[in-house]
Amino acid sequence: MAWSTLVNSVGTGMFVTASALYFTRVVGLSVAEVGLGLTVAGFVALSANLTVGRLADGKGARGVWAASLAVEAAAMAAFLIVDSFWAFIVVACVSQFAAAASQTARLPVFRMVGGDSATHLRSVIRTIVNLAASFGALVAGIAISLDVAPAYYTLIVANALTFAANVLIVLKLPKVEPTPRQARKKSDAALRNLPFLAVTVLNAVLILQAPVFTFALPLWIATRTDAPASLYALLVVLNTAVVTLFQIRASRGVDGVSVAGRVMRTAGIGLAAAFLGIGASSLFGPVGAVTVLIASVALMSVAEIRYAAAEFELSFGLAPKALQGEYSGVFTLGLGLATSAGPILLAVSVLSAGLAGWVALALATCVASLLVPWAVRLAERQLQSIQPVA
Repeated sequence: MAWSTLVNSVGTGMFVTASALYFTRVVGLSVAEVGLGLTVAGFVALSANLTVGRLADGKGARGVWAASLAVEAAAMAAFLIVDSFWAFIVVACVSQFAAAASQTARLPVFRMVGGDSATHLRSVIRTIVNLAASFGALVAGIAISLDVAPAYYTLIVANALTFAANVLIVLKLPKVEPTPRQARKKSDAALRNLPFLAVTVLNAVLILQAPVFTFALPLWIATRTDAPASLYALLVVLNTAVVTLFQIRASRGVDGVSVAGRVMRTAGIGLAAAFLGIGASSLFGPVGAVTVLIASVALMSVAEIRYAAAEFELSFGLAPKALQGEYSGVFTLGLGLATSAGPILLAVSVLSAGLAGWVALALATCVASLLVPWAVRLAERQLQSIQPVA
């Protein structure tokens, strides 16, 4: 599992870092076309979650995961021959769909491989992701500095090969047996499990932290504060360091859904406080703004690693064993909706509203986090009523 993550994250780090430049400088698309294409692909990919989740339960998660990686490899190679906007949209949709399918199918494998220590395993994996993606970004930096078509082609081929290699690695993992059809019929489907849906929705509110950091924060620094725009690079390094150094430690003790619910509540309150700090940075001069932003991102990073441990525990701990794939699909659907719609939502309700927008976001985050333990208790009771069927 660690090798799979390492190989995949290096390739992804390379491609993500240089992809925008490849599509604009080599393919010849405009920035607007690239943005629109990726947005369309992101929403298309949402359809993969529930469909692939059910497929993973019925056919076996490991096989579905390997098949998704094979499609990712083919789609990545297809970017080499994209020569128009419409071709870009088609390939991007296939690529994003396969990526979402891969993420959904791998969760049941995580649970089986990790067993009672699945959350700890997830923390180790998350640390590897940060280190490997950072290395991939450094490699991409070489291609960007050369800024010639062959350099970008090399990155794409390398990423396609990482997906192909990952197929072989995944097939070395233990096989996840399909769930019998009768068990799948008798257990409550995820979309009918209202308490689980409540946890999913509340979690979707909290996951807005991701587009806050990648989308809203750099724009806020550059347009609404007296801090230098280059500060964002330092904040990225700070966040990466916190995740890399402390994610494993942050997962200790998060060994049940009740504990995870309480941890998520605390993490959510920390995120809300960080959002207030980011908004308040506009009230200070250059030195004050830099100080407040560094402190806010440090708090946000600590809350993030605690949230990540709790989120993973809830994603599989509230699902019947017979329906791990389907429940994982619904849970990741909530995450996908939040991350896909997040930039638009943040642009309209936060960035345009200024400090008041950050206060509203902090309040929404705080309310959602306070409701999580209650929703988890209801979902746990629901699980106990249907688990014997699995």
